[in-house]
Amino acid sequence: MAPPKRSPHPIERPPKGMAVPRNWGLMQGGIPYRPHGPVRPGDTRPQEDWYTVAEKFSVGVKELIYFNFMTDDPDVVNWYLKRYVGCVKVSPSGNNWMFSNSANPGIIYIPPADHDPIDFEAEDICVWTPNDAKTFLMRLFALAQGMKGYKGQRIKKLVQVILNAGYPACLDLWYYNDMVISVYVDIKEGNAKRREMIKATRGAFPFSGESGVYGQQGSEERHRGMWQIHPVRSLFTDSCGAFNAQAMKDRLESIDEEMYRGWHELDMVSAKSSQGGGSAFGEMVWDFINHVRLLSEDEKHLYWAFSQ
Repeated sequence: MAPPKRSPHPIERPPKGMAVPRNWGLMQGGIPYRPHGPVRPGDTRPQEDWYTVAEKFSVGVKELIYFNFMTDDPDVVNWYLKRYVGCVKVSPSGNNWMFSNSANPGIIYIPPADHDPIDFEAEDICVWTPNDAKTFLMRLFALAQGMKGYKGQRIKKLVQVILNAGYPACLDLWYYNDMVISVYVDIKEGNAKRREMIKATRGAFPFSGESGVYGQQGSEERHRGMWQIHPVRSLFTDSCGAFNAQAMKDRLESIDEEMYRGWHELDMVSAKSSQGGGSAFGEMVWDFINHVRLLSEDEKHLYWAFSQ
């Protein structure tokens, strides 16, 4: 029986979601290094591989591979080695591409001594290039234009703020946690409780950090009771290089709904005030309401979606 025929090339598989940019290691402050191999038969120089390079520079093998490609999946690493490093020689096993002097450009990157630790447990790592992020934002903008009604009008303004901020600044856009707002403005709560909720900023606006209020639903920031919710971060994380129009539409509507609930809580306080019960809420509540109203007048803030 004839032995099984070996594939002429290693198995390659493109990364899930988006590939890291070329020269990713260089962008992270890595040191360029060209692993070598024998130039010709009889050459006594050793063939370098991931293990020998890692030992040479006193880094972990997995750390070295992750630093370059943000994965250590053998098939995905082969994909990067062929396209980014330019490997042309196959390992003796036939399973992997190997370093050689004929690889073009043949460069990998060594982690600098002060680089941040790599999270090897992350299941999905998504890297956005500026052009990919710009395309994603433009698709988000186009999607919002087709949304109708009062909700659609708010979402259009919301996305406009995101687009104007651009990437990566848009990742820092935020709104207040509706669950935390409802507790803070609750007429039954006293100022002692409110002061405890805003101790992270010592009462200074804008409020941030943990409020001490916890829930069961929504994003991690919401159920942990963080004052600020950063919705654009989850938009990018959830899409990770792909654009599902229906999923994005649902997510935008969910963001609007959370913002609306918080805004409505403040409207209810104003409504009670017009009926003669506003004084019961106290100065801390009214200062917060005025603060949020001012945010809605700022075209660079997500609350601008609720401006008149």
